[in-house]
Amino acid sequence: MKKILLKLTLLGGLIFIFACSGSRNAVNEQDVKEFSKLKELVSNGFEIENQWALPLRGGRVNLIGNTNFIRFERDSVDIFLPYFGVRQSGGGYGEAGGIEYKGPAKDMEIMENLDNQNIRIQFEGKAGTENLQFHLKLYPNGNVETLVNSSQRDAISYRGDVKPLTEEKE
Repeated sequence: MKKILLKLTLLGGLIFIFACSGSRNAVNEQDVKEFSKLKELVSNGFEIENQWALPLRGGRVNLIGNTNFIRFERDSVDIFLPYFGVRQSGGGYGEAGGIEYKGPAKDMEIMENLDNQNIRIQFEGKAGTENLQFHLKLYPNGNVETLVNSSQRDAISYRGDVKPLTEEKE
């Protein structure tokens, strides 16, 4: 009787292991499909609209209803992000309050990570005397995290969504 119970337990364990491994392969195939869609989106051009700004000092700020965007088309980018934080130096009368940049994405790196299910994009830009570094992390579910480092302001991050680039531009 003990031998039969032991055999049934082993058989049940093996069935469980194979069932789990089969379902994981199905998930991997779905992950690969979603990741491929994200890679295609990145290569064809995309637009980001943020719902949240997360300043270095202070709580998060709801951006819904406030104009903000990051638009990528090939190797150029158009950015307008509201800024909430401390300006360390530079700027003066007539300087933009937000983070604005339009031009080439200098020193751009695109790193694909299928294991962690994200694509990281890093690039630099210069607006007047301000040097800007952008770090984006895009996920297959459409979520995006953006970190902006500046030579003249506190760092700030944003959370939003990515979508295909539209023809309409503000």
